Amino acid sequence: MTETNELSTFLSKFMFKPELESFVGIEREHFLVYGGGLASGMYAPHSKKFLEAVNDARWTYELSAYQVESRINPQIDLSAIKLEMLENENLGNQVACDLGLKLVNREVAAHLHPLEVYPDPRYLEIAKNISPEKLDAACRVTGTHIHLGVRNIDHAIAVNNILISHLDKLCALGDHSSGERLRLYKLMAENWEPIAYQNQEHLFEVARSEGFIENPRNCWKLIRISIHGTVELRMFGSTDSVDEILEWVSVVKSITRKVF
Repeated sequence: MTETNELSTFLSKFMFKPELESFVGIEREHFLVYGGGLASGMYAPHSKKFLEAVNDARWTYELSAYQVESRINPQIDLSAIKLEMLENENLGNQVACDLGLKLVNREVAAHLHPLEVYPDPRYLEIAKNISPEKLDAACRVTGTHIHLGVRNIDHAIAVNNILISHLDKLCALGDHSSGERLRLYKLMAENWEPIAYQNQEHLFEVARSEGFIENPRNCWKLIRISIHGTVELRMFGSTDSVDEILEWVSVVKSITRKVF
């Protein structure tokens, strides 16, 4: 295969939807804990049980069996983003309560024993191929991911690049653990540092050198171009406040307004 064909194959892995340009998606990771009894407040590795009970496509699993993730559909208005996040909260809290569990928004968990991984083939493969220290770090942190819909790969690169110059500000804005969440995240994700790409070819070469050319989901940068056709920000931590998440979205929108 020629390099041109390899580049085309790589770029085809990104599913851009021009009609969703400037739409926002939110992913929130939550820990599960026991809600009562002698184990009250202890971490509960029951994500599979929770997801079977919630039975909603907006809820999914994470690497750790102690975590679940809620996500909203792409939305353009802050009011719609808030409404769907609150709908997810209400549903998740009710289902957790019915199971004798609670959802908690905590950026960093204590060490989890036993360390249990959700039985997804990709996650099981990841867990098998990283060190126990990295697996522990990956399972002990949760965060809030913000997705910005973009037109195409060139637009994604422009949005990525403008956000990078604000990285430190954004990391501080979303930090509720005095940097501990990001310290653990960087321990797990060696390629965490975002890169300003010169063009498509530069992105391709970085993907090749850092090992995510076959699967862009293996890029763990704090700002990354996602296979979902978005630019994803992964530096924000966990919060109980939906309004705080909306503030983060507003800041990100303000930074990127020149390229939308």
